[in-house]
Amino acid sequence: MERILFQLEKAERNEVDPWLRDDYRIAWITVLLAGYGRLEPHVTATYRVLGLHPEKVWPAILARRRFLLGAEFESFYDEGVLPVKKPPASVRIILQRADRAA
Repeated sequence: MERILFQLEKAERNEVDPWLRDDYRIAWITVLLAGYGRLEPHVTATYRVLGLHPEKVWPAILARRRFLLGAEFESFYDEGVLPVKKPPASVRIILQRADRAA
């Protein structure tokens, strides 16, 4: 666990993009809390860094963009279209096996 935390800390220190730095910080806290056996460490980590539940982060980003862009928001974003979340590789493998078995 210490090696992972060290690598995440190093990546965060070297990251120039503030949003990606937040992602590294969330990952660092998540690994630490998971190491202590906390349930849903990613939720706690996201609350600590962003002050939001992970499921509310993207809607908050869209709300901010809508506020900043005003009437121009519709020119840039289709509210019905949200980015599709890819399942993790482990889930994709299970889904592919299920498709082959069917």
